[in-house]
Amino acid sequence: MKTEKNAIGQLQKAYDSLAWMNLTAHLYDLTEGVRDGRYGMDGNLLDKDTDDCYGQLLGHIRDYAEAGENARERILKALPKLREHVTERAEQVQVFSDALMIYEYLFNRAEYSFRTYDKPFDNEEEAKEILRAVFRSEDSAETNLRIQIMLSQLPVRLTKSRFFDLVRGAFSIYGNSDTEALSGFRYRIVSAAALLKQSDDRAFSEYRRLTERLSEVSFDDLTEDECNEWEDCVSDAADSLKTSTDYLSGLQDCINAFYTVVLLDAGYEDAETKGYMLPATGAVADFGFALLAGRNEALAEGSLGPAFAYMEGKLEPLSERVLKDEAKIDAYCENDPEFKNSEEGKTVLLAKRLMSTSSFAPLSEQETVMVDEGVLNRETDEVITLLEESLKGRSKTYNRAVMAAVLKELPVFFNSHTEVMNYVLHSLKNCSAEWEKRGAVEMFRRMLEGAEQE
Repeated sequence: MKTEKNAIGQLQKAYDSLAWMNLTAHLYDLTEGVRDGRYGMDGNLLDKDTDDCYGQLLGHIRDYAEAGENARERILKALPKLREHVTERAEQVQVFSDALMIYEYLFNRAEYSFRTYDKPFDNEEEAKEILRAVFRSEDSAETNLRIQIMLSQLPVRLTKSRFFDLVRGAFSIYGNSDTEALSGFRYRIVSAAALLKQSDDRAFSEYRRLTERLSEVSFDDLTEDECNEWEDCVSDAADSLKTSTDYLSGLQDCINAFYTVVLLDAGYEDAETKGYMLPATGAVADFGFALLAGRNEALAEGSLGPAFAYMEGKLEPLSERVLKDEAKIDAYCENDPEFKNSEEGKTVLLAKRLMSTSSFAPLSEQETVMVDEGVLNRETDEVITLLEESLKGRSKTYNRAVMAAVLKELPVFFNSHTEVMNYVLHSLKNCSAEWEKRGAVEMFRRMLEGAEQE
């Protein structure tokens, strides 16, 4: 028991060291992004809100640097609220991004209807090219990713009943999972179909107005100029939301690291690492304050050099050690419920969640509840009903875009190479609009290139 407790204590000290280094690196990268114009400071209402959150974090860092442990309680009270606000903002950015993705899909294809082509589209040859691209890799995970990209881009020529059968089949896979995994899958499907409620917060007003206007566009009556204008508008909005996502993610990484540092301050701090990192984060915070005040002053880099030199060669092995030692927390808590519910146990489990690779992971402990047949059937039926209602009264063009977005989120449902081949051929042969097929194949290739570059 004593050995296990020592291991837990050592892990918490490693968390503190890793959190300090993460905070220094992430805060520097984030602040450079603000300085260079990548994030915030451009008049966008959403990014202005994130600027305010960034300023709040800098204020807490300055408070901690100046008051130390005396500031601990008030910072620990403030950080969960700040973190929750940033999480809510990121979730809403995803809601609007998914809605715009459907229209981006539509305009990308409509663009090809205004072009002329020298030779006819060869279904068989194009199908072979697609299959070669899909099965180029021997890695099954890579192949599945390529199949999902293919499903998201090929013309959807499924009946609604077949589409709903595929969704229902995907839900059945979660019959042996916990309710958290099932809820996560439901969320992805509903969000991909643009069925989540859009925020009425003023920060999202420009995106909300855009989606309202887009819902009134008649894709059958578009002129080429209108198509190009809408395509540019949607693309600009999608790029803006992508930047906002990066800004919020970078900020949340900083919040998580700083939260961990303050949490472990009482008894588990790595004094050596803190000695190098605290002056560096303080200098970056001062620089960030100047930026928010409109002053692009020189960054006092005297403390940054020693901090980054200290980090060199330490981050990767420390991260690997933490991942290995984290298993001791789970085993210890499982064998000793009293420790799990103690202040020390709650602290180490919270630090573990903060240090996870998921920036927006919930911090409250999620009780593991397995899915039973009743829950699975209810969740499945509710989502199918939502999808059915959403497709009523909409154009075939829009509904096919929604189906494509949902298909990309489903676990791969093909059982063989032949089934994939048949799907591709069916999709191309049953699409009478040559321009739609050309657009789909071109977008498939572009997305594959983008995935390979990441």
